[in-house]
Amino acid sequence: MRLHDYWPSSSTYRGLIVAIRPAYLGGVLFFVLGAALAGTPRGALDLRALSIGMVVMLLVHVITHYVNDAEDVATDERSQPSPLTGGSRAIQRGLVTPAQLLGVSAVLAVVVVLIAAAEIATGDHLAGALYLAILFFGYAYSGRPFMLGRRGMSEVDAGLVMGVLVPLAGAHVAGGINRAVWAAAGVLFVDTMLARMGTAFPDLEADRETGKRTIPAMVGPRRSVIAFALLGLVVAAVGFALAPLLPEPDWQRARAVVGAAGGLLAAWAIASGAAARWRMLVPLVVMGPFGLSAAVLFTAALAR
Repeated sequence: MRLHDYWPSSSTYRGLIVAIRPAYLGGVLFFVLGAALAGTPRGALDLRALSIGMVVMLLVHVITHYVNDAEDVATDERSQPSPLTGGSRAIQRGLVTPAQLLGVSAVLAVVVVLIAAAEIATGDHLAGALYLAILFFGYAYSGRPFMLGRRGMSEVDAGLVMGVLVPLAGAHVAGGINRAVWAAAGVLFVDTMLARMGTAFPDLEADRETGKRTIPAMVGPRRSVIAFALLGLVVAAVGFALAPLLPEPDWQRARAVVGAAGGLLAAWAIASGAAARWRMLVPLVVMGPFGLSAAVLFTAALAR
């Protein structure tokens, strides 16, 4: 292999941009959410630490997308592309190669490790540890040898990174992890699991054929009805249980009801056959409440 097999030429930069999938860069938003929930007065914020953290979140999210595209070529080739499923299609369109995506992601990973090491060296051991954990579990979703998405840990890994580690990191650099941040992490963990299950459902058959073990792929279309309904109810239960710890508890209870409705509507769509006729139905009915959940948390956090 020659160097250019891994490092892109000028003609492949468009492919790198497409593979970033900007619409999915929620890691930065959840980092900011954690910072907002920390409740630090605006003038006391460490803008340097906050900026560094946002750069790390952006880099890790790009790494995760690049590795996911590179390792999921067979699955993406068997699935129908859509705005929410099937990867970026940059490889399938001939814009970039898997080796090039992995090469660039390796360079970006080194940058993240260096940033984390610098934080540890300057005494902020927790920030460095959180950045390394986010990098590891983000990479491990699709990256070898871990490939957690193919070992039945797809939804749990996504919930851990996006729902827990990222907002904790944001809160830490903004002044401290308080009970509202922990409560939001619990809410976002189950919400992210439901959202990930929703985007995985349309690719159920392709995932099964290529050995990718998401919850829908493991339980099949019939039992997915039960899985979506149960997880939707868990979203509601967790939301109601943690509402008193969050700003604006009434909003949180309303959000929990909407989140549960997303899971139940997804279950209905699958059971009625509507999901089979319209590929995007399940992702949309799940991602809508997920987006509303994040918006409610943001609104409450900023109103503090």
